[in-house]
Amino acid sequence: MDAQRAAPREHRELQPAQRRHRVLVGLRRHLEHHRLRSSVGRSRGTLPCVSISRAAHLGVAVLATFLVRVLVRFKPQRWCPPAISLRLFRLSSQATNAITTADLRRRVPAAGWTSRTDLSYGPGRFDRFDLAVPDRPGPHPLVVWVHGGGWHFGDKRDVLPYGEMLAARGFAVAAVNYPLAPRVRYPAAPDAVRAALNHLREHAAELDLDPERIVLAGNSVGAQIVSELAVSGTSPLRGLVLFCGIYDPVGLDDSDRMFEAVLESAMWSVTRSRHWQHSPVCAEMTVVDKVTADFPPTFLSGGNQDPLFRRQTPPMAQRLHELEVAVEEFYPGDEAAPCFHEYQTWLGTPAGAEAFERVVAFLERNLGS
Repeated sequence: MDAQRAAPREHRELQPAQRRHRVLVGLRRHLEHHRLRSSVGRSRGTLPCVSISRAAHLGVAVLATFLVRVLVRFKPQRWCPPAISLRLFRLSSQATNAITTADLRRRVPAAGWTSRTDLSYGPGRFDRFDLAVPDRPGPHPLVVWVHGGGWHFGDKRDVLPYGEMLAARGFAVAAVNYPLAPRVRYPAAPDAVRAALNHLREHAAELDLDPERIVLAGNSVGAQIVSELAVSGTSPLRGLVLFCGIYDPVGLDDSDRMFEAVLESAMWSVTRSRHWQHSPVCAEMTVVDKVTADFPPTFLSGGNQDPLFRRQTPPMAQRLHELEVAVEEFYPGDEAAPCFHEYQTWLGTPAGAEAFERVVAFLERNLGS
């Protein structure tokens, strides 16, 4: 009887300390529409705490996400012009990215790296990159990191803190911007990243980089973009780091309602076709069908509650294994805390922290330090 009474008292004492965690869990569930009522309650880990200073971003994200969830019930990807629906999706994405980036920023070491921002690799408005380098003599091995955002939003600033953490471990990281839809059509994004890569190689000496030791990395749509560069013969590459990527756009119609609405609307915009599944642009974007045995060594990862995972990452891994490409896979198991899309950015979670260390180990093996 005493034990039965003690448990509720302990729960009440913990509630205030966990309140902000629960708010964030609720937000993430809204954003990604995972059916996690039971698994969140059983989770062994917690998502990072959101500081009061970020309450405004959280409020905007909650409001935008509520409106998005109302919209997706009506399957806007089938009738609503992407120029309209994607504006609302962008608002939700920007607010939550601000929270994620702030959490990453506070984890960046205070020393061991130097960064320069808004460097130019071309004449266009989006032809910019940020560069983080180790505070040690070079030339440094280079990771070129491409952000996600459904081909329509996102920014190099979203991934720069992660790059600065890698720079503190001995790797230069260039976080690259690229032109976003609907201003441009595919393959403008991979073409821009290819131009950035060529610029970095050509200016390697002045940037203290080693042009022979380069790995491409990307998250979500960024993973699709760098995979496209790898299959198109960009060389030489020492490897790829791919988180939560899209390798077969047709498989998007088997994700959850939120992701299906956002990414199918994005595909409509990118291909300029409502029936984008039959577009030649869609075929061009399907990297899983184009990989060859010459594909670079690859680190592949996805979250256990990422709605894109099942139809994207395992099939890509299987194809690479069939071709005898060197592949390292990291998938947090079902026994782990829920790992959502872009889980690797939450370094306060066990899975996020382990993913970071695995990336460092992969880079050390393929680039040296």
